[in-house]
Amino acid sequence: WDNAIRNIPAGRFQGFDLAAITFTIGEDGEIKNVQLFESSKDEATDALLLEAIRQMPRWEPATYANGTKVSQEFVLTVGNMENCLVNLLNIRQEGTR
Repeated sequence: WDNAIRNIPAGRFQGFDLAAITFTIGEDGEIKNVQLFESSKDEATDALLLEAIRQMPRWEPATYANGTKVSQEFVLTVGNMENCLVNLLNIRQEGTR
């Protein structure tokens, strides 16, 4: 993932630009349903982010206390977190509650 971020040109995100990628971690830890929710408005950047998600190793799946493994949806955002889409995505920034 760090390599993807390093390959995004400095200044790529201006103003309220935001890219959002949605994906699911299945019960088996596999990454599924990778989709571009909001474009960065740059095809190369969008492709880089999508590929970074698709190439991630298997995750530890979400598990209930009784041991049942379940699918979990995630949203990766890159850019200005003050974009109004952040509220639509129902995500919270790290460090907030």
